[in-house]
Amino acid sequence: MKRLLIALAAGSLMFAGAAMAASSKFSAQVIDVLITNGAGGEGTLAVPIKTANKSDLLVGVSLQSSVLTETKTKGRNGDVNLSVAEGKVNVCLTVDDGAHTDFAPDCVVFEMRKQTLETKLSGVLNCPGSDTDLVDDFCTIVDDEEVNLILETMSANHFNFVVRNVSSGDHTVKVTITGSTSTSCDTTDETCRAEVAVGPGSITVEEVRATNDGEGITFD
Repeated sequence: MKRLLIALAAGSLMFAGAAMAASSKFSAQVIDVLITNGAGGEGTLAVPIKTANKSDLLVGVSLQSSVLTETKTKGRNGDVNLSVAEGKVNVCLTVDDGAHTDFAPDCVVFEMRKQTLETKLSGVLNCPGSDTDLVDDFCTIVDDEEVNLILETMSANHFNFVVRNVSSGDHTVKVTITGSTSTSCDTTDETCRAEVAVGPGSITVEEVRATNDGEGITFD
């Protein structure tokens, strides 16, 4: 797994017999693969940042993610068959292992797809049992066959988390990326499959100072 960790330092060095390290204003991490297990899994992006004063943080998370869903049904005698497949990629933020909670949002759905296939097949024809001069051997339609496919998708390629009022010192900002799948098939004749994959992904953390005008940073 290739990892790229970037830290950019801004500020000045003050020398009073010994050098003092400047606070970090920006840090980032880029990982090429986060989740490869088709059934889901968990990956993390985490970066340290040092603030000299009480500050706010702008946290950006970008992901490339995919969700595959497959549904197939077989039916006879006019039975209704249902096949459902769902995949989701969820991203949650933590600051200082949960010690700092003044941020929003806490979790974001980056990718979600729910596919539902409903069918009513076969057994909808009325065919004569014998062929005589009085009975035509053509079948007559007594009910319609039905195929109903529902596909639901939600995604976000990038999202900004906002962290308020972190104290001066060293901090760790981490996001947990969770991929999950679920399936539901009514009978053994049906097929339902869901897979998720995430990567590449990146997290960027920037120390910012909110405006003093108005309410500054607000969470509704």
